[in-house]
Amino acid sequence: MTSKLITMMMTMIMMSSLIAGCTGSNDETPELIQTGSSTVLPLAVVWAEDYEGADVSVSGGGSSHGINSLLNGEADVADASRIMKNKDYGKFDNCDDTAVNEETGTTSVPCNGVLPVKWVVAFDVLATIVHPDNTWATQLNFSQLYSIFTDDNPATHWDEVPGLEDAPHEEIEIYAPDEASGTFDFFFESIIDDWGKDTQEAGTRLESGDGVYHPSADDNVILTAIKNNPYAIGYLGFAYVQENLGSVGLVSLDNGDGFVEPSLDTVAVYPMARPLHMYTDAYADNRDAVEGYISFALSDEGQEVVDEVGYVKIALVDSDLLESQRSILSN
Repeated sequence: MTSKLITMMMTMIMMSSLIAGCTGSNDETPELIQTGSSTVLPLAVVWAEDYEGADVSVSGGGSSHGINSLLNGEADVADASRIMKNKDYGKFDNCDDTAVNEETGTTSVPCNGVLPVKWVVAFDVLATIVHPDNTWATQLNFSQLYSIFTDDNPATHWDEVPGLEDAPHEEIEIYAPDEASGTFDFFFESIIDDWGKDTQEAGTRLESGDGVYHPSADDNVILTAIKNNPYAIGYLGFAYVQENLGSVGLVSLDNGDGFVEPSLDTVAVYPMARPLHMYTDAYADNRDAVEGYISFALSDEGQEVVDEVGYVKIALVDSDLLESQRSILSN
């Protein structure tokens, strides 16, 4: 499925929701609002289109936006490519900003009358990408990523990256997700020790203010920029990369266990593989409608499209997790 087709489908879904609202659609058909992660977005678009139990309006905006919208009561489903954290609760004056277990992304304490429930809906491979003419950075270890992407004595030119002394003396340009993105959080959590804690020492290249890191909430903008810049580097969810494998180069990563190229087949050993989430509200008045939609996403039919879009089915990574979530929804 191409990114252009995904965009067209998303537009049709949103338009159909607006038309239904203007014409007085069947009152018995639930209407759900789903928003958040741009990584989860391609899956959400397909599931919303295929699901017949509700009219689902889908949009992106980033994981932080999705979780914030759920806690604000503005969304029924929050898409997130990271787990919920205390900083999400901390945005609200009346919420306990220590209530979230930051190891699991769950809590038993409501915020604004919302009790978030986490669902793992698929797994993703976060791919580091470069221009196809880049022959010097096709393999990078995490120390080299640290040198490129953080503000701790960063490399400004490719030949200043440790181990890449034979690379061109050309300025590095980074095109990657912005700070609202769960992909941003996951990437830097992987390469910066104590990410998000008081003991965190290094910051991101974006925070350095040197203009090297060009953030965007639109993954297609990131792809286009890297396609057009031979000295660029960035990172994205694999679904966006899969349709552009001939026009961008994949970087194999090594976190101490050898280099692994990002692919759907390497999810078990790739050092930047991650679960994708949807959060719902346990206290929602329309909980039955929302959980009906989640049940569809976790059903055999819903999971069948996961690899078609460019992600990994839950059962291929953790079949026990899939069955336990299904069991919760069936009770």
